[in-house]
Amino acid sequence: MGVSVDRDVKRLVDHAAGVPLVIVLVVVGGILRLMVAGQDLFADELSTYWIVSTHGLSGVVRTVSTTAEITPPLSFVLSWLTTRIGLSPELVRLPALVAGIGSIPLVYAVGARTVGRGPALLAAALTTLSPFMIFYSAEARGYGVLMALVLLSTLALLHALDGGRRRWWAAYAACVCLAAYTHYTAVFVLAAQLGWAFWVHPRARRSLLLATSVAVVLYLPWLPSLKGDLDSPTTDILSALSPFDLKSARLTLGHWALGFPAVIPRTALGVLPGVPALLLLTASLAVGAYGILTTRSKLGPWSAAHGGRIGLVVLLALATPVGTALQSAVGANVFSTRSLAASWPYLALTVAALVSVGKPALRLTAAALAITAFAVSATKIGGTHFQRPHYSQLAHYADTLPGGVIVDGAAFAPGGVPLTNFDIEGSTPNAQVFQLFVTGQTPAMVVQRAAAASEGGPITVITFAPLSPVIAKLINQLPEGYVLTHTELAPGIFDLQALVYERSPTS
Repeated sequence: MGVSVDRDVKRLVDHAAGVPLVIVLVVVGGILRLMVAGQDLFADELSTYWIVSTHGLSGVVRTVSTTAEITPPLSFVLSWLTTRIGLSPELVRLPALVAGIGSIPLVYAVGARTVGRGPALLAAALTTLSPFMIFYSAEARGYGVLMALVLLSTLALLHALDGGRRRWWAAYAACVCLAAYTHYTAVFVLAAQLGWAFWVHPRARRSLLLATSVAVVLYLPWLPSLKGDLDSPTTDILSALSPFDLKSARLTLGHWALGFPAVIPRTALGVLPGVPALLLLTASLAVGAYGILTTRSKLGPWSAAHGGRIGLVVLLALATPVGTALQSAVGANVFSTRSLAASWPYLALTVAALVSVGKPALRLTAAALAITAFAVSATKIGGTHFQRPHYSQLAHYADTLPGGVIVDGAAFAPGGVPLTNFDIEGSTPNAQVFQLFVTGQTPAMVVQRAAAASEGGPITVITFAPLSPVIAKLINQLPEGYVLTHTELAPGIFDLQALVYERSPTS
């Protein structure tokens, strides 16, 4: 009895010592995420905006349950609630922002019960500075909320296994259910931790299965929508756009673990985190490996003190990459950086544990190298070339034009979403907007309509930079006498440009 009390007191002291550092990490992480949260909405975020801005709460659930989305409804419901205040990008992204900041102390709490306080602090620091975590903490989709909920499910499970109290089993059931209602890829982490608990803690099997059964029963109403999403043609389209092969899998894993989520040349790992940061990470892992090789007990601080729970952390880090890879090998490709999100916090814990073995000097060196590498990445992600496309800059520029029409050739909305960034980022009272790529009309038809509506006034073409051959060919179809007079560049992860064409004085 006395030994148990002493162990509990020591655990409280250890946690208290780590709390100030975690608070500092939360503040730093919050600042980094807020810097990104105000960027223009982009791509799938337009679907979220359309759903929450044009529907009531029941309409949000009904719309998400159709093939308009292939995602469960919880993150949309949360965004609907936060946008009752307003429809700014920050409010649409607020659920992800809160969840992303909250994931920092959650990583520490899970780590303290699995790999120890020191590695837990390191993992929380990596979570604070990770480009992947910063990006999805400011993304109006479900990935940030998903990571927070799976962490909560793991934390509740560990508390329930240690103490056996009903409230923790109830919390575990609630978090499992909510995570499943946030994104389908949660199933890989949830199934892995269920299997681990069932195998390692046979005495808790009855409570474990009962709590899991409650979560499953609560999820049953969504099963018809799940079947519809699995049969949706959108899944096949996304699979065709991103083939599952060794090259794409390697790039996906690299960007998921270390870099920017978008796998494009501008965000290559040699750019973000960059070669110096990659060398620092390599050195950190090398120091950690040396620490393991030179330590008598190869398990170091993980063995008796934490019940060998390093195995759980490694299992959950591998759960989503392995699960999505198997799914992609036999069916539609779902192997992408965002689909691996649920396992990222456990990857951080695994890496932190691996480099935290050995003598204190080795542990501190490895930790300092890893933190420095991620800090370099964090300072880059707010830079111009890693921002979402700056549509609002061109919308405001278009407002200054003296009449005329706008041909928007840079719309980047998911299929079926009737809104584009020009509808969201600001009205254009001085000009009529024509969408270049719309259902039922060829781009050439749109250009002709825009030219007729301009009545000799300026025609502004919004497009990506550099100018594609397709857009250049369409511009050549403008009425005779129109010449390029002004340009406006909006740099970002994809550069945008506004090209203003006016009649020459001699025409």
